[in-house]
Amino acid sequence: FFLLPSGILVCTDVMARGIDIPEVHWVLQYDPPSSASAFVHRCGRTARIGNVGSALVFLLPMEESYINFLSINQKCPMQEMKPQTNVLDLLPKLKSMALADRAMFEKGMKAFVSYVQAYAKHECNLIFRIKDLDFASLARGFALLKMPKMPELRGKCFPDFTPVTVNTDSISFKDKNREKQRQKKLEQQR
Repeated sequence: FFLLPSGILVCTDVMARGIDIPEVHWVLQYDPPSSASAFVHRCGRTARIGNVGSALVFLLPMEESYINFLSINQKCPMQEMKPQTNVLDLLPKLKSMALADRAMFEKGMKAFVSYVQAYAKHECNLIFRIKDLDFASLARGFALLKMPKMPELRGKCFPDFTPVTVNTDSISFKDKNREKQRQKKLEQQR
């Protein structure tokens, strides 16, 4: 990565502290970390040693009070950046990829479950309230084919989410070995 003239490094919070990568110009945060101090450490990956850098965090409208919280709690000034309007909608492509490969289908489900569980445990739970989360929009954003079974969704209805009519059990792995293992497991369960 260090040898590339430019690039994008996708990482977890493990990179938020202690690892110095020179000349990081932007830190994009898909969602705020579970603690305010981790937010600052994430942003600290840019603008190192007197260099200029920028950080961006995506917030839902209901989460905008996080901006004031960070300003007071972490002395971290922020300004709004308007979203782009001419963006390419990749969700139909992601859904067709999930329909074509069980690995993609399962990754979407796991990512959704992880996101919801992390959201429920956020340190700033007065701002990031699980009861206010729009699960249907979130599921569409993760290109889910159906809602997963999980405690946080128990007893809830989602009229704004339309699951696919395909039986998702019929989605096979493109990887022949994984599909063979899955079929063997299904046979044992019968």
